[in-house]
Amino acid sequence: MTEPDDTGPEGGRAVAGRLVYDTSFATVDEATFNELVALMRDGAPRKPPTPEAVWRRAYHEAMFSRRLVGVQHDLFGAKPTTHMHKAKPVPVSDWKPEPVEEKLARIASDRNATFGIGRPALSEDEKAAVIRGAANWLRIGQRVRLVGSFASYDGRAERRVGRKGVIWRLCSPVFADHTYVYLDPVGAERAEKIAQVELRDVEPIEDGLLVPVPFPA
Repeated sequence: MTEPDDTGPEGGRAVAGRLVYDTSFATVDEATFNELVALMRDGAPRKPPTPEAVWRRAYHEAMFSRRLVGVQHDLFGAKPTTHMHKAKPVPVSDWKPEPVEEKLARIASDRNATFGIGRPALSEDEKAAVIRGAANWLRIGQRVRLVGSFASYDGRAERRVGRKGVIWRLCSPVFADHTYVYLDPVGAERAEKIAQVELRDVEPIEDGLLVPVPFPA
């Protein structure tokens, strides 16, 4: 959001073009002045995108283009309508709400877990084993399938089981037993779906990539 008197980037460039260094009231040296004017005119220098970022942008655009049918413009100036191909339906899920009796039995020994739901967390040794097992295939651009999920109240997480996608980002060492997966669209999905999942819930597959990876795997 901008303030009412904010000239915006175009105004900043216009002002920068009129500024002249004047020694009579300058508080900085001329080199610093020129640097500040350049920032007003051109903005702060940006780092070039990484090869991974370039690939992610190209992959997302290719995924959108593959499903795009066309854009229908309105004759009266309303917002145009974008028509998309429908994708394959979501995999069938056998998720069912937890019966009340089972829930009461599960939380009987732990009153603090009245509203708890989930599965046992992996021990440190188990996490290390999962990370070691994924070392030979875990890389950006690897095609994968979700084979497991944590439990959720509404079954949303369980319904992702069986979906395919591509490794989108790697997590930091703090969450080394997780990864980000860009899921292939299903049904009438249009927006990208990027999920952080546990490595134990992912398996590599040999499907071809929509956009080849240009950087070393």
